[in-house]
Amino acid sequence: MEFRKIKLEDEKAYREFEAAMLEDKKSNPFVEWWHIEDFQSFVSKEEKSEVKAKGQSWSIYTRYFAFLDGKIVGNVICYWELGHPDCQKLGHMGYMVAPSFRRQGFASRFISFALKRYREKGMDSILIATDQTNLASRRLIEKMGGQLVALEEVEYQEQLLQSARYKLKLKHFMSDTSQSLNKQRI
Repeated sequence: MEFRKIKLEDEKAYREFEAAMLEDKKSNPFVEWWHIEDFQSFVSKEEKSEVKAKGQSWSIYTRYFAFLDGKIVGNVICYWELGHPDCQKLGHMGYMVAPSFRRQGFASRFISFALKRYREKGMDSILIATDQTNLASRRLIEKMGGQLVALEEVEYQEQLLQSARYKLKLKHFMSDTSQSLNKQRI
């Protein structure tokens, strides 16, 4: 699997991913995806996402798409401004797996990939938030070492969300991951 930013030549794979996510959104309340009218503008915006523009109110970020055999498996987004108010209540990371790739361990691979990026930047811990009723996501975050910080109501895009916010200590995660990988090799 390859993690990278989206490119113009990825439009066909992106459109297949987009169609699957938009179809899933009709019955899955946890899917946050939208139709991109102008793919070239989307790619251009993603290329500039790590630089703060004048008047920008949201955190700088990097969205990594995961590709497998020419298809988009999903994506993980890393918000880099740890102290940003939105990141403090909504988390520093988000991830999505395309419906046809779910229940195959990809989400944990996405989180592991993102946590390594945070460690490379010298960060010690991050926050991840999910809807309180998204039990699959909550179980995964806890499995990855997430410690519950708060169950709370937060406002996001003029909606009140029931959020479960977790803290992931990256030093703890990296040592646990190394230990479990070593145990698997024995």
